[in-house]
Amino acid sequence: MSGSAAGRAPAGSGLLRTDLHTHTDFSDGRDTLAAVVGAAADAGLHTLVVTDHVRADTTYLPAYVAAVRAARAAAPLSLVCGVEAKILDTEGRIDLPADLTGIEHIALADHRFPLPDGPAHPDTVRALLDEGRLTPQEVLRMLVRATARAVERVPAGRTAHIAHLFSVLPKAGLDEALVDGPLLEPLVRSGRAHGITVELNEKWRCPSVRTAGLLHRAGIRLGAGSDAHRAGAVGRFPWVGGALADVMTRTATTEQPWTS
Repeated sequence: MSGSAAGRAPAGSGLLRTDLHTHTDFSDGRDTLAAVVGAAADAGLHTLVVTDHVRADTTYLPAYVAAVRAARAAAPLSLVCGVEAKILDTEGRIDLPADLTGIEHIALADHRFPLPDGPAHPDTVRALLDEGRLTPQEVLRMLVRATARAVERVPAGRTAHIAHLFSVLPKAGLDEALVDGPLLEPLVRSGRAHGITVELNEKWRCPSVRTAGLLHRAGIRLGAGSDAHRAGAVGRFPWVGGALADVMTRTATTEQPWTS
């Protein structure tokens, strides 16, 4: 299958036929919806989720929904109309327009650090860490809590997944190796309760295989997202394919509890 990782075990290969995270020129993608759908078909996908960026003040959604519905009629695969929105604060508020008519799926994203007072640029968090006003563990706990609560705030009638979990950490100088099972427990509880998938993101190569394994062993579904901003990257998973295979292999061979 195009887009899968050559030479890898087939354990996660079925997951590679869905791309949870793609962009078109409705937001910051380079190519049209038609080009993205065509690329998804060429990559052998059976499901394509388009997740163009939105904020509370986004106005293009009616045209976007209409375009996805029109494309769906002729698409040789399942086409899901989604959006990507950032998590705003530790209460899990999501930066979404009030009217989500026609939107079927939400990709929850850590574009900024969701602090109690709102989203903070990674440089701001780095400065707070350098000044000793926050510790790495405090920042990680806030990020996990915010993500868990965002899952609970997904508007009724929509599915959702967590996009590029922990992609914001290295931008503030934080190492994902600090993440462990106990830290992830709020997200695990929320994710299991709401049937949430955590995306392995091709663009940012996150979360790590280690973190993904902790989540998988805790009962969280994993999926593949290219985060494609050009049609040629849709459904192409050289890193994700290997990461999923590694997670499945480690899960099959280890008896280590997920919280260790």
